[in-house]
Order: sequence, then structure tokens, then C-alpha cells
Amino acid sequence: MKNKVNTIQHLSEMILKSIGVKRSDYQVHEPIIPKSAETHMLKCVKSNYVSSLGEYLDKFENKLKEITSSKYILLTNSGTAALFISLKQLKVEKSEVLMPSMTFAATSNAVIYNNAIPHYIDSMAKNPCLDIDKLAQYLSQTCTMKEGICYNKDSKRKIKTIIVVHPFGYTVDMDRLIKLCNKYNIKILEDAAGALGSYYKKKHVGTFADFGILSFNGNKIVTTGMGGAILMKNYKDYKMIKHLISTARLEHPYEISHDKVGYNLRMSNINAALGYAQLLSFKTTLRKKKKLYEKYSSNISKLELCDFIKEDDYSKQNNWVNNLIIKNEYIGMRSDIFNYLHSRGIKCRATWKPQHLLKMNLNYPRMKMDNCVKLWKSIISLPSSYI
Repeated sequence: MKNKVNTIQHLSEMILKSIGVKRSDYQVHEPIIPKSAETHMLKCVKSNYVSSLGEYLDKFENKLKEITSSKYILLTNSGTAALFISLKQLKVEKSEVLMPSMTFAATSNAVIYNNAIPHYIDSMAKNPCLDIDKLAQYLSQTCTMKEGICYNKDSKRKIKTIIVVHPFGYTVDMDRLIKLCNKYNIKILEDAAGALGSYYKKKHVGTFADFGILSFNGNKIVTTGMGGAILMKNYKDYKMIKHLISTARLEHPYEISHDKVGYNLRMSNINAALGYAQLLSFKTTLRKKKKLYEKYSSNISKLELCDFIKEDDYSKQNNWVNNLIIKNEYIGMRSDIFNYLHSRGIKCRATWKPQHLLKMNLNYPRMKMDNCVKLWKSIISLPSSYI
């Protein structure tokens, strides 16, 4: 018992040593908001343009283009909204959408909102990114091609799309995934909700496919309070989605009319003002978060209790949330670890419960989940916003 306590105590000491800031409690990720945000938000309020029009929408969008090199960007009122409308443009209704079970519920929900069927796939053994080798084997066994369209042999439904999640800012091996999806004529939607500032082979994630999304929720590396963005390659998609998220309202100097069932999914100018202020110092934020990542990596590598999840050689991650994996022989101590760390004010957190285990998703198709359930039981998300 004494050795057990000492092992967990050693972990807490290494976490606090890495953070290097004394506080009463340490959350997983708090907003990193510069003082200049007050100036920009006050300017926005004084302009009276606080809703769907205003200069900060353009400024925020243009800054995102500089960071991501995306050709077209639309700002939305949440990352979920960005997922929902992107899937609608991909026309996934009544088809199956492949997606990792290891993700936040919004990814799965957005599929269901579109009257489509989530089809859950597994993660890698030591990383929450999807397992491409396992997916390739699964597709070869589960799918058949007819006239260039991929079908699930069992359900007879089309598999037209895959949502690839870049979890916590880690990056999926996009070259290999694109090659695999081309073989089965499956469209890719990149869920880069937490990956602003993450790059795969020097290209920003979310820009490899026709659609990618970002989130600016309160816990993200950049926040607008609530908000999201869609990254697109094609003007046709940009034009249609811009119309749909603006309630499909027809432009006219005084008449108010609509030509489709549209959605009110736009970001507001005041939200954009908050995000814009953070983008002005985003490079500094990334440098400081890299430094915290390096401290964690150095200190936690000394522990026998766990391993630290590190970036792959092909990626440059944003270090949004740092995570460790409890080693197999210590899995039984999971609750003790969380309880002890929380008692010290270290409000670390478990990762998402796999989507295929949630009661509303139990009947959807899935592959055999060798890895993501084990990951769920072993990942600890560490305090990551103290820079």
C-alpha cells in the first residue's frame, strides 16, 4: 500500500514540477485570453455590430487563412454546427459514415442529425488516432465495391464518407488514409476540432480533404466562447454552405425571402473579436505550450507508472492537451490515481467514453474494438493551459 501511494505521489510531483505555477487547482484546459481581448471586444460592442455582421468576422477568418492556408473558410456558432453542415453538403443521408469510436459525442451526433448511420472504427493501441492498418483489413473483409461505390456487405448500405478525428491535436497519417479511402471511393471529412496549429508533414490538418472543421469552444487552444469553422477547397461548396448557414436568405435591399430550409449557424462578430485577439499572439501560445509539452515529456518519462503520449515523426502538434497512458500493470489503480490527483487540486480528466459504448449508440455497426476501450481506461488528460 505504501509503495502504491508513493508511486502516485511521485506522479503528482512530476505534474506540478512540469507546470511550474502555484495555484489552488489546475484544470485540464482554461482559456488563454490576452488582455488585448478587452480592447477588441469593447470596440466591437461600441460599433453596434455584435451579431452576424462586422469587421471581426473578416479579421478572424483572414487570420485563420494565414495559419491554415485553407482557400475558403466559413465561421460557425459551434464545431458541431460545422460538422453537421459539412456532412449535409456531403449528402450522407441513409448511408454509413465511418468514424472513430474514440471521439467526443458531437462527432457521432452530427452524423445522426443527418439521418445517417455512424459506423465505429478502432484507435491505435498507444495513441487515440484511428488505426489505419486495422481499418484497411476491416474494409477488405466488410465491404464490397459495386459500380465504384463502397457497400457494407451485411447492411447493404453505402459507405460514402469517413470522419477522421485528429484528437487532442495529434495528427493522423493522412497520406496513408487518403490512399486507402481512394481505393474504396470514400470521401474524407477531417474533424480537427482541437487541432488548430497542428500540421501533418508541414500542411495544416483539416485541409487535406474537401472539408475540415475546427472548434473554438471554451476549452480549446483558441476560444470564441462558442464557435467553429469549416475549411473548404471548393468554391461551390463554400457558396452553398454560406447560403445554408445564413437561413438560406436571398440577398435584397429590403425584401426578406428564402429559397431553402436554411440554418442559423453563423458565428457572431463579438465572438470573432474574442478569437481574433488570441490569434494575434497564437505563435507565442504555441511556443509556450511546446515548452510545457517538453517538460511533461522529460519528467514523466522517468516514471514507472505511465507513458507519455508523444507526437509522431510526421507531425507537428499544437500540444492542446497533454496525455499520459497508465501502464498495464497499474490499470487497477486508475481510480486511486484520479482521486489522489484531484485531492491535490490537479483536476486531470479521463478521455471520452467510446461512442459505441454509449446507450444511444449500442445498435450501430462497429468493428472489433481491441484498443479504444483499453485507451479509455488508461488515458489521463493533464493540466495543459499553464503557460
